[in-house]
Amino acid sequence: MTRNTYSEGMFQCKRKGLLRIHHDPAIKIETILENLASPGTTIKKSFRSEVRQVSDWIIKESRGNIVSRFVRHTFQYQNHRRHWDATCYLTECGIRVPRPIAFIEKCLPGLHIGNVLISETLEGQRNVEQFMFTLIQHGVGKDTLIRFLDNLAMAINDLVNTGAYHADLSGKNIFTRDGDKFWFIDLDAVILNTEYTDERRLRNHIQLYDSFCDQISDHLLVPFITKLLPGSIDTRVWMPKVREGQQERRRRIEAIWEKQGKTRPNPGLK
Repeated sequence: MTRNTYSEGMFQCKRKGLLRIHHDPAIKIETILENLASPGTTIKKSFRSEVRQVSDWIIKESRGNIVSRFVRHTFQYQNHRRHWDATCYLTECGIRVPRPIAFIEKCLPGLHIGNVLISETLEGQRNVEQFMFTLIQHGVGKDTLIRFLDNLAMAINDLVNTGAYHADLSGKNIFTRDGDKFWFIDLDAVILNTEYTDERRLRNHIQLYDSFCDQISDHLLVPFITKLLPGSIDTRVWMPKVREGQQERRRRIEAIWEKQGKTRPNPGLK
């Protein structure tokens, strides 16, 4: 497999009226269309998109008036395929992500007016911030926390080694059921075929440090971050940058929360 490509043979592509449907061949088109027509349970809704759950599928569908959708999807076509391309590529690389079901493009001749991304839910899983909170609430020992962080570091290094860069690698976007295996979500933020620079590495480490620093001390976090570093970087030089970046990130987030009348949420209640 060529770096940052994936096998087109993984999926079939069929036309149904205005729809171009890329899908897992194990799933019937009729099933996809039936679930697509279902209102399901809305999880998140904005001007540009709606996310809902239908059975054990998550369906993310673009929204907005036809003019805005035409502009976004025709002139920013690759951006709107990013989640699907990342899902397919990482799946073939052996990285755990929600199983891709289908990517549906709504097309007029020469124009794109919308899309739908369908993937399986991660039933019975929690994000790693919530998982860490539960471990601490249960009073587990230091060895259990270290083992969890070691497993997480290995999963993150496996992701980085594919050549994919996840621009929002915070704990809320990494899920687990048992603290051993990990799934990555929010794949709109994944960029393929790009260099993992020190600037990008630092951004990821700030996100991860910010996810855990309220729950555990640097005695556990510094070794965790160290396992994510190449041998050419000195932890003693690196960690002050991470801490400074985390404090700036937190100030920025808290300013947003203040405007919204919110406080930092308890990880166990997310």
